[in-house]
Amino acid sequence: MYSGEELFFSVSVAVYVAISLAIAAIRWGHKCQPYARHADYYYPAWKTLVFCFASDILLLPIAFIPQDADAVLYLRMLLILASPFFCAVVLFSYFGKVLNVGWWRNPVHALYVPFVLMALTALVLTFIPGTQLEGSFCKWFFCISGVLAVVYLLCFVMAISMITRAIRRYSKDNYSNPEDFPHQFAKGIIWLPIIHLAISWVSTFIGTYFSLSLGMLLLSVLGVVFLIGALTPHRTLDVERLESGELQVDTVPDIPEPQLPEPDSEPELAEETLSQERKDEIAGIVRHCVEDDQAYLDSHLTLSSLSRICGVNRTYLSQVITDNMGGFYNYVNRCRLAHVARLKVQQPDASIEEIVIASGFGSRQSYYNVRRQLE
Repeated sequence: MYSGEELFFSVSVAVYVAISLAIAAIRWGHKCQPYARHADYYYPAWKTLVFCFASDILLLPIAFIPQDADAVLYLRMLLILASPFFCAVVLFSYFGKVLNVGWWRNPVHALYVPFVLMALTALVLTFIPGTQLEGSFCKWFFCISGVLAVVYLLCFVMAISMITRAIRRYSKDNYSNPEDFPHQFAKGIIWLPIIHLAISWVSTFIGTYFSLSLGMLLLSVLGVVFLIGALTPHRTLDVERLESGELQVDTVPDIPEPQLPEPDSEPELAEETLSQERKDEIAGIVRHCVEDDQAYLDSHLTLSSLSRICGVNRTYLSQVITDNMGGFYNYVNRCRLAHVARLKVQQPDASIEEIVIASGFGSRQSYYNVRRQLE
């Protein structure tokens, strides 16, 4: 017979495995229409999510032998390794594809091999009589696990760093198209893997039946929250544009702007040394480039690219646009909204889709979002 603690532990592990498999099945079989026709674009990490959640079936045997000390050690080892590694893999898989960054693939995929070997070895040893994981083998086995945990933690930190840099880069001070990066989704989702890692490692280091049971239940709730947030796509390019052939799934320009040198037309001076005369001159240059030359028609116009077009230091450009025009994002998109209004009059037979695309918006949804924000 199980004790109360062991029974609670068994049930919590079973609940966690059941929810993980359900999430994997839902993510495999359910994708909102019409986005399902381009699942790899609208759900970049769906295959990775299925694999990560389905792999939790490795924990199922623990639910049947909760009183076994090896089973508890097996769970603790898997939580230490799997939490940072799988969180890093999911983040890299989703945001790496959104940003068109591929440097992570080979090293991260190579780290699957030691994880699988360690997990399967521990699972086999769990069922060998004699508490193998507490014997002489335990020292070396868990030393290797500790080293791998540090490596996986570094991968996790690199993934978080990549996303935080992208969030800063695609703030409204730097970009004009909300489609260029799922900014709000990134800001919200980035906390879930951090919380997942904290729950996994804290419950593991405490190591009691109660802490592990509570940890498994909290991770189950976290998985459901994640699934709810991931069911709908967070990339807003219209399906019609993909299917028309105007943009291919492989080449959608959701790419961080290349790190090109900024113009050196201004010395690096303190903000107060920029004279009013120079500010007015820069403002005139900006209006000429954006309004007269219609730079706003570039749906992926950024502050850095405008800096190169104008030949003005990016810092000064940002200062002038913020002070005189209400900020880069607002200024460029107000120009686009005005262009939409003109085209509606000039081309009354054109569809709203054609008009907003011709005005520099990435999609009809992007146009509606901007209009709701600015009007």
